[in-house]
Amino acid sequence: MSVQGLFYAMPRHGLRALLVEPSAMDDYLQRGAEQGGPLAVLDQGSWWQQDMQRLPEIEPGVAVEGTLAQHCWAWPADMVNEGAQGLAAISASELVQRMHAWQKAQDGAPADIDALRHWVRRQAALRSFWQAAAQRRDAVLLYVV
Repeated sequence: MSVQGLFYAMPRHGLRALLVEPSAMDDYLQRGAEQGGPLAVLDQGSWWQQDMQRLPEIEPGVAVEGTLAQHCWAWPADMVNEGAQGLAAISASELVQRMHAWQKAQDGAPADIDALRHWVRRQAALRSFWQAAAQRRDAVLLYVV
């Protein structure tokens, strides 16, 4: 069974309400932005956990209990801003070095070029998502299903 990690950007005031009543989160995340749901979604698929391990610039969010998710973490707007700044400061060569180090720790083999390209593309999408959320002063959720 594959576990999917979905990042959601939402108005910071909406996060506060969901933290008070986390059982409402599942319904909220199913609504479109035009209906008062999340403003943006980024599907990191089964790679979410590796991304979080390799990107310490995104400090751990606040664990949220009481949802239907396997795991759920929230980042208030100030933490989103800090995370976006940290991600923006990572160079492409640093990303490649992290991928090589991670791959070597996993199985001792060097990362192949396709894996490196995939990693860099996913990080660009993640960086763009966090920067857009920071510009709007949004909160972010990582919802793992």
